[in-house]
Amino acid sequence: MDPGRLRDAWSKGGVLTQILPGFRELRTPLATGVLWLLTLWVTLGDRFPSRAEATGFTGRVYGLAELVGRPGVGAALVFTAYIVGSVVSISANQLLREPTNDAWEPGNVLPDRWPVVQGRPVLMRYRSATVAAGYPAFADTGLLTQQAWADLQTHVSTNPLLLWLESHRSERHRDVAERILLRYVLEELGQLGTRLHAKNSTLYADHDRLMAEADLRVNVGAGVAVLAVALSARATPLFLLAFAVSTLLIIMGMARARQANDVIVQALVIGEVISTSLTEADGAVEALRNTIASDGQPQSA
Repeated sequence: MDPGRLRDAWSKGGVLTQILPGFRELRTPLATGVLWLLTLWVTLGDRFPSRAEATGFTGRVYGLAELVGRPGVGAALVFTAYIVGSVVSISANQLLREPTNDAWEPGNVLPDRWPVVQGRPVLMRYRSATVAAGYPAFADTGLLTQQAWADLQTHVSTNPLLLWLESHRSERHRDVAERILLRYVLEELGQLGTRLHAKNSTLYADHDRLMAEADLRVNVGAGVAVLAVALSARATPLFLLAFAVSTLLIIMGMARARQANDVIVQALVIGEVISTSLTEADGAVEALRNTIASDGQPQSA
């Protein structure tokens, strides 16, 4: 192959690589907006007067459309679709996150026994961790595949704070602290993604591609469902069969979102990114040791 043509192809490929991320950000709100505008047209289109019937403001709208021509009208519709889609579209991760459980607030788990070290509550003085109401289970696996969840649990379980609690407090202390650390790490997924973008652009590109596909499928699926309802109300209930397509798209989108989150978790496990929560837990061990050294033997509950 001619070296000049090879360089041209490489250059075009580089430009395409730079354009793709921007296109991914554009396509989801645009596709979502088009579906919602189409739904609005199906629902209210017959209430809009024709050109011959238009007077006042609607007449001026038709006049403006004639002035700018079809390209101008098309551009205005595309821009409107993008704005509408940006407002109504949601992230696929919003469907995967479990509702926040107030029972997991540190004060509810171990009242008055969570002194704050470096901005995080940490078990400190008491050997026992009895709570009359018990403590809730925590298995927020919706954001991750089962394998990635298991890898994250294994990674968090080696944290020095958990090892210290196991040897100096009780297994219950360790269990509660591990579950809360897992929750903190899951809440950090967005920040970890930003750090991955700065640290390893190749891995982040995989995450970004999967998450963009997830958002597109979820929002198009939701838009198809709303459009199907509008069409069934105005035409025939047979359009409700489109719910099967929308459900399939949403399920596929949620699966893609889990894969995207898995990329961040694996980057954390292999050390490409660092979790602030786990780093603070590491530092808390030294604070715990210093507290025991200054206070003597810890008190028992």
